[in-house]
Amino acid sequence: MLEIEMKFRVENPEKYEKTLKQLLGTTLGAPTVERDEFYQCDALGFPSQGKTLRIRRRGSYLAATFKGPRLDDATKTREEIELPLTIPGGAASAIRDALVDRARADWSRFFQRLGFTSAAFVEKTRRRGLAEFDGRHFEITLDVLEGIGVFTEVETTAPESDFEAAREVVMKLADRLGLRDSIVKSYLALKMEAESGKVVDEK
Repeated sequence: MLEIEMKFRVENPEKYEKTLKQLLGTTLGAPTVERDEFYQCDALGFPSQGKTLRIRRRGSYLAATFKGPRLDDATKTREEIELPLTIPGGAASAIRDALVDRARADWSRFFQRLGFTSAAFVEKTRRRGLAEFDGRHFEITLDVLEGIGVFTEVETTAPESDFEAAREVVMKLADRLGLRDSIVKSYLALKMEAESGKVVDEK
């Protein structure tokens, strides 16, 4: 399955939220903090061939995600495989947090034993909303990265056979929302550029 996504900076989040509500009937949910740990392995082409391996922690949710190289210059279309590493749900508690922390540490060591090394962390505050547009289901996010900015991602999924049609709908929705100047770089690349002052060449 392909993840077909476009990312944009948001200069006026309140105005953007009103547009989402008026155009799509979409209300963004409560904010959650996501902390992603990224891994590299030169022998396997991470990230030199545009591939990504990460572990994401969001509350008690923990998942490993593989993303393939970007397939399109206009959008951030990539193969994505996300595998939950803990059972979602359950009441929040200190015990559950400790179990998730332990699972994350164990999986990090597991990847390192396979030849990966921990390369970087990215933390953001994210709000999510769901929408339907032109017969397709979308997830729309509003993301805040400290020191970097506020962004939105407009995303749908589709099999490879449906890629072209899905991409057109994503681009059409972005235009309807008044979004301009798509960003194809990942949050990791944007963070690295902000910290180093140097342009990151990302595939």
